[in-house]
Amino acid sequence: MNNRNLFMIINNQVKILPNTNMDHREWYLQLNLDINNFENIIRGYIMDNKIVFFKGSSFSYDNDVYKAALIYSPVIRNFFNNDTLEVCCGIMINGYNSKWEPILKIKDEEINSYTKPIEKQEEKEKEKKETNPIIEFKNDYEDPKFIRNATVVTSLVLVLILIIKIILFKEQKILQVTNPLDILLTIIQIVLLGTSIYGYICKKNYAKYLSLIASIFIVLTLDIFDIIIGILYFLFSIDQNYFIKLISLIKKIFKKKG
Repeated sequence: MNNRNLFMIINNQVKILPNTNMDHREWYLQLNLDINNFENIIRGYIMDNKIVFFKGSSFSYDNDVYKAALIYSPVIRNFFNNDTLEVCCGIMINGYNSKWEPILKIKDEEINSYTKPIEKQEEKEKEKKETNPIIEFKNDYEDPKFIRNATVVTSLVLVLILIIKIILFKEQKILQVTNPLDILLTIIQIVLLGTSIYGYICKKNYAKYLSLIASIFIVLTLDIFDIIIGILYFLFSIDQNYFIKLISLIKKIFKKKG
């Protein structure tokens, strides 16, 4: 077996040594690796259009060798640019000068069925990272309790907005400085909040987005009361726990004063 192609699996990586007269042990020592672990190293040859995986002095195979063949054979095929290489495990030795035949031949279907799930999982993780949202909604939009809370809070925000707008518009009318932009923003806020309430009641997924947009339009009015309400409603739309913590804090403050 002169000018043979060798490979070894070292630290979960394939090392390939093509066209060499060395054997695996000589190559292993040349790499300055621990010789005491040599019997446990999965290694093999590329010969007679076959990739043969084995380990130990008996050139045998076990479950670890079989798994290694499934995982690393595509890498070796790619290295030699030959997808027709058969994948085998173990060698039958019938004598020094006889032809060495593999014990187990692995079908391509076995290799593909083993590697594809790994590739799909990597693709899913990559896709998840790439599509990770800027804003993460933490509320449980299927929870009836949250739906009830969201409906009540959104209705309360709508009422407060209407009260504030009525007061502001009355003051502006007296001063004759009514701003058309404020009227437009108010209409948009009312429509968004009203649609959000309907969406929450009907358990529509768009409700959380509309409530978030509504909070932004409330802040854009640039009135101090609107800004406070808008920020609080924005936090509630993302995670109602922020809102609950704030209410608990207010209750504690009032208890101390009482």
